[in-house]
Amino acid sequence: ANKRELPTIRFYKWINNSVSISAYQNPKDVNLDACREHNIDVVRSMTGGREVFHQKLDFTYSVIAHIRMFDYSIKKAYSEICTCVINALKELGINAVLENKNDIIVEGKKISGNAAKTLDKGVYLQHGTLIYNVDYGLMSEILYVPVEVVREKVTSVLEHKKIPHAEFCNALKKNFIANKSVKVGELSKYELMRAKDLVSTRYKSIILPKGTLL
Repeated sequence: ANKRELPTIRFYKWINNSVSISAYQNPKDVNLDACREHNIDVVRSMTGGREVFHQKLDFTYSVIAHIRMFDYSIKKAYSEICTCVINALKELGINAVLENKNDIIVEGKKISGNAAKTLDKGVYLQHGTLIYNVDYGLMSEILYVPVEVVREKVTSVLEHKKIPHAEFCNALKKNFIANKSVKVGELSKYELMRAKDLVSTRYKSIILPKGTLL
């Protein structure tokens, strides 16, 4: 996020099933004993909101760009970026809509959650997850939510279309880069070094940041 870097879209996946908690959220909101039992990693996000359960086959993205690309409007940024996900789902035969600014909904249930943060010098970060398949029982146990509530509020791609995982990912990548001039590449040595540093000093720890009020 400095003057040398272009706006960047990053696609990534989770090595293990994982839970991300928000920037100032109490880790006790998550069943940490169950996480240890099921080998589920827990990390702290830099954005707000609530905890998110990520399964290994979910599609996760992050976009970082200057907010001026979205006419200095966070609402417009959410809309433009989430539309990429909605268009990909439409291509796969699943009709979705954007609700509450940052939730992508299919037939009344959430299939994708997204969060954002404006950083120094007008840099905008947005990230989100699209659920490919969901283990309702495990999600219920990890997030302290009754399984019937999870079934009522959450859905997945496979519940609507039996789509191979590679096709699912390719549709999303295609729609994220549609009508854009794109250079495909790997993270630079500097970016990898900074990422590892941030993991060890900030995001791997789920201890509440100093000064947090509960």
